[in-house]
Amino acid sequence: MKDIDFTGKVAVVTGAASGMGLMTAQEFVRLGAKVVMCDLDEALLRQAVEKLRGGKVEKCMERVVACVGDVRDFAYAEAAAKAAAALGGCDILVTCAGGNEARCCKSNVPFYEQPVEVIDWGLDVNLKGAVYFARAMMPQMVAKKGGVICCLGSVTGFEGDGVGTMYGTAKSGLFNFVKGLALAGGPHNVRALCVTPGPVLTRAAMSGMPTALGRAAETHELVDVILFMCSDNASFVTGTNHVIDGGRLCMYQPYVAPKESAK
Repeated sequence: MKDIDFTGKVAVVTGAASGMGLMTAQEFVRLGAKVVMCDLDEALLRQAVEKLRGGKVEKCMERVVACVGDVRDFAYAEAAAKAAAALGGCDILVTCAGGNEARCCKSNVPFYEQPVEVIDWGLDVNLKGAVYFARAMMPQMVAKKGGVICCLGSVTGFEGDGVGTMYGTAKSGLFNFVKGLALAGGPHNVRALCVTPGPVLTRAAMSGMPTALGRAAETHELVDVILFMCSDNASFVTGTNHVIDGGRLCMYQPYVAPKESAK
């Protein structure tokens, strides 16, 4: 197996200001890539970028670029593509931006009571964001005759969620989306795949989710898989979904109905 080396590659990472997105961006930089870091949280993103640049902005501008915006906006995806083109053209896209709409929008009610704006948020961030960025970046990959699109899935795409229902719906949509991308990109050596985690210790609450291994994953255990899949070591992998869940989906998970909201 070859050592992983992204020297000369340009990677675009969404949700890059925190969690798996941040660690993925950090590792791409460490392994030689130029990185466009995309996130909605401008203050957190600028802080992450400055740390990667080592505080020497004028000397490291070419290696790490911040791109602030909302993945629900296709114009933002186009702006990120423009930033990637300025670095030499996108070789790798990793879509980490997302989240359970009930938690992120603070609307912990059953689906049939969810405000439509919460429903829209769940679909738009978790599914359309990945679609928009793939659409914006893929022409550069086709022109370069190679590339990788890695979408971050979730075991909720298999399990479902009676409260954050759009989160699971969107993630299951990504499982099929990468198949379509693989078919479209195959003739141009553009690969597409999903890496689908179970509980990961990006939030403390994840530690309580059961798995066959009896623990949640450390962040690097998912990021290591993402890096492998984006490398030449996985050059024959495309159109597939890779579940990294510590055996969670092997276990019987009794359904707990959402509580009725107070009227």
